[in-house]
Amino acid sequence: MKLICPICGQPLTKVNKSAVCENRHTFDYARQGYLNLLLKQSTDHGDNPAMVKARTDFLLTGSYQFLRDALAEKIKTEHAETAADLGCGEGYYTSALPCLEKYGFDLSKDALKHASKNDPSTQYAVASIFHLPLADACCDAAVTCFAPAAVDEICRILKDSGCFLFVTPGPRHLFEMKSVLYATPYENEMEDLQIGLVLEKDEMIEHKFLCSQEGLMNLFLMTPYAYKTSTEGRDKLAKADDIELTAQFRIRTFRKK
Repeated sequence: MKLICPICGQPLTKVNKSAVCENRHTFDYARQGYLNLLLKQSTDHGDNPAMVKARTDFLLTGSYQFLRDALAEKIKTEHAETAADLGCGEGYYTSALPCLEKYGFDLSKDALKHASKNDPSTQYAVASIFHLPLADACCDAAVTCFAPAAVDEICRILKDSGCFLFVTPGPRHLFEMKSVLYATPYENEMEDLQIGLVLEKDEMIEHKFLCSQEGLMNLFLMTPYAYKTSTEGRDKLAKADDIELTAQFRIRTFRKK
């Protein structure tokens, strides 16, 4: 196990139903199997149960399966034995990573309850991605999908030659849904990432899919648009028919050298 004690930084060892360090700091496993390694109470508790359900219901439609498959294939070609998913949510992408040892971190207990219950191949933990309870240079790969890049921690936990996969929405991601929500839809801005790693590959992948009314509302709730959209825009989406949407993702591959 590559997890370390968030109090003293010593390695954690599983003892019965707890994770314990040599200084006897003890953290109990939840019934679902995740650990809570967050010491300080955060004002951001991550996704609530409604958001977790909306994301889970949408992802089960398979509309983002092509991204899941792409990430799994990239990790496979890396021959990565140990990987960490930073901002893993309900574990949809984490569960597909072909590694012997996997860790998923998120602030949402509700998301990790779902992740742990459905993916026993990964050790999930409640923790800030900016203060990871992982040892230095312990991971062959790190992944972040639709979450901020914790650049310092990523550089710290990666082994030499380890890779970091960073997934963000492409310029035209869900543009058709934006056209319903906003009078003047806009493309997503493509921002550079300042990180102490070498950018090896920068690619865009895309897939079109027919989205039902139920799927539209679930998708809406799992995006930032839910916080940025007026009541008028939300009502328009709620009355929309099935729409063909474009899912477009930018995947950047960085290397620690």
